[in-house]
Amino acid sequence: MVLITASALIWVGTAFAGYAIYLALIPAIREPWAAAIAGVVLVIGPFAYALLLIARRPRDNKPRLHNPEPLPASADPEAATLNLLAKVAQEKPLLAVVFAGILGASEALAQRKNH
Repeated sequence: MVLITASALIWVGTAFAGYAIYLALIPAIREPWAAAIAGVVLVIGPFAYALLLIARRPRDNKPRLHNPEPLPASADPEAATLNLLAKVAQEKPLLAVVFAGILGASEALAQRKNH
């Protein structure tokens, strides 16, 4: 509810600011141009401010890519699959559940063919 109220206050405040700019420009220029300039000010102003903030942001000297930690290789394919599943589960648990189900079904089919 607070978010809706804050959003409404921002929209109403922006509308009143636009109307104030429009009314201030009417004596100097005609009404259509006053409306157009008020709209441009309300669009270009925040856009220019955002660009200024991005330009003034301090740059970090760290490289964007990092070197991954080396993992010991295992000869067991099931261990590699379980390690992959564990890594996926950390970031996307639902995908890990689906992947584990597919892995279980494939193992069941493989065992059925062997017997």
